[in-house]
Amino acid sequence: MPDVYSYYYYYYYYYCYYFFFLGEMYCRSMILRMAASSSSSTDARSNYTRSTSPYEVLGVTASMSFDEIKARYHELTRYYHPDMPHGDPARFRDINAAYRVLRAAEREKKSEKIDPRVFRAERCRRNGDYQSDGRARYEDNRYGPAERPQRHGLLREILWLYECYELAIVIGAAVAVLIVAMERYLLVRRMTLEKRARIRAMDEGLPPSMPLVLEDGMLQKYNAPVPKEEIEIDKAMVKEEAYHRRATQRRFEDFREFLFVYDPDGVSSRRVTSKRFSIQYIDEALIPARCTHVWEFNSEVKNKQYDSIVNGVVEALAATSWATPDVQHIAPLVARGLATIPMNSPETAKWTFVEYKDIEKKGEPACVLALKNNRFGRLGMCQRVTVTGSNSLSPQLVIKQKADLKSGAISARSLVHGGVLPVKDLSIPLEQMKL
Repeated sequence: MPDVYSYYYYYYYYYCYYFFFLGEMYCRSMILRMAASSSSSTDARSNYTRSTSPYEVLGVTASMSFDEIKARYHELTRYYHPDMPHGDPARFRDINAAYRVLRAAEREKKSEKIDPRVFRAERCRRNGDYQSDGRARYEDNRYGPAERPQRHGLLREILWLYECYELAIVIGAAVAVLIVAMERYLLVRRMTLEKRARIRAMDEGLPPSMPLVLEDGMLQKYNAPVPKEEIEIDKAMVKEEAYHRRATQRRFEDFREFLFVYDPDGVSSRRVTSKRFSIQYIDEALIPARCTHVWEFNSEVKNKQYDSIVNGVVEALAATSWATPDVQHIAPLVARGLATIPMNSPETAKWTFVEYKDIEKKGEPACVLALKNNRFGRLGMCQRVTVTGSNSLSPQLVIKQKADLKSGAISARSLVHGGVLPVKDLSIPLEQMKL
């Protein structure tokens, strides 16, 4: 048994050594063959390169221009490029080497002919072309080729140079806003001055402001007297507009504005003034005896406020036979105005007195209406509203009163005059009065 095993071992090692020796010999032969082929190809290529001129490699002649040689070079490189189906790497390298030799010779030839001044001029020209091309590309990207701005003046060139279009737009917008703000300021200031002048004129009892000087054109336009029919039409239009305003407006700023609507014929001749003073300046016991009509209300109780009794007050004043017929016209208007003018509202005072003063007669104003607000206790303020007028402002009522007296419908004794309210000197402080 040991001899058989040793025999097998001997044959096993023999075959392993034989196959290993054959593999090593094959590898050595392949390496030597590749080295020989590489050296032979290198020698052949070097011999080919040394024996062939660059012009022959590119297939051109020495009399051809460099631009033609360059075109031929691009054509050959595209054809023999290794990525192409019929490409040849060796031929491609030879073509590149030949082109580099010819390009170096062309550059050396040009450098020998260069003039420094010509070189600098050419360089400046190229820089200018580059800048102009860059500017054109910038304008094309910003405006588009069709909307490229045409600059034919120094101002436009400067604006383009500093990019001031945006700045010009901002400045223009700021100037426009400033102009609008200035116009608004002047308008508000003029309206404020007019309002102050109107309030001052109302306090002094002056008519509305009118132009003091007329232009020549205005004088020539209205030098002929206005026909009576036109005057009647104008009055009718004013009354119609006033009626429309009465139907739409619910609040007025003062009695002047109120009378412009409800009494346009007498607004320039009447004067309405109001005063406020403490209840200590008047004797409350004399109010029912001196005032013709006395009404009570409570501004804090629903359905008992002044708005709920104003219609009854107006009807009572209009139905009274007054000694001065104009009172029958103006007293109801003033009573109605108290409900529509917040500044003279009777709900903020304990007593509100409506007095009438005849401008054609001398004397104190007569009390025609007294309104008591039960919201207040012993203390409170009194409001005194005095309106002026005359019988000439209500000619129709004067004619009607004369006809009633003549027919006996009313008597002279039944005419109501109204009394004078005794008000203490308001210049005396309350602390010096004996209350």
